[in-house]
Amino acid sequence: MVERMKTSPVRGGAHLDDPVLDQLLSEPVVVLMVGPAGAGKSTVARELAARRPHLAIVSYDQEQGDGQVVGEAAVARAHTRLDRHLADGAGAVVDGTHRQSARRAAVRRIAATHRLPTVAVVVLPGLDQCLHRQTLRTRVVAEHRVRAHHAAVTALLPVLPGEGYDLVAVLALAASGLPDFRENAAAVRDPLKS
Repeated sequence: MVERMKTSPVRGGAHLDDPVLDQLLSEPVVVLMVGPAGAGKSTVARELAARRPHLAIVSYDQEQGDGQVVGEAAVARAHTRLDRHLADGAGAVVDGTHRQSARRAAVRRIAATHRLPTVAVVVLPGLDQCLHRQTLRTRVVAEHRVRAHHAAVTALLPVLPGEGYDLVAVLALAASGLPDFRENAAAVRDPLKS
């Protein structure tokens, strides 16, 4: 029997204070960060956890720990940590590129086991900004990988709504290309319309 996935609502140009996103994040939930290397996913994850103490951060990079490309063992450890946080009644922000469908599906399965909603939060600045940010990072990702990540995440935009999330929120970007955290911010760019 094939399970039919629901189509997720999409909030393009969303802010972290978006009322629909805020309502979902007010209770335990699993937030799946989606974006290329250097997009600002970890910054958004920290901001979400700071605003909502019931959300723990589960990071593939932290599980890898050696500055290398995230391997399957690190992903498995992160998923085990996620499962433990959810079993303890907390929610979590899962920080990773999530360009691989198997990783996204695994996170959704873990959330479903605990009967928690899942929200995909997409951070997608321009490729030039992602490449520039590599010069500012401790863990530098090779240019060809950043380009591949950016292309993969861009290709995911029409796919994510069909994967069964409770919400897909594509964050608005400030003129700097960074996610705009200001409440009720005006002059922002919606990656869905660029």
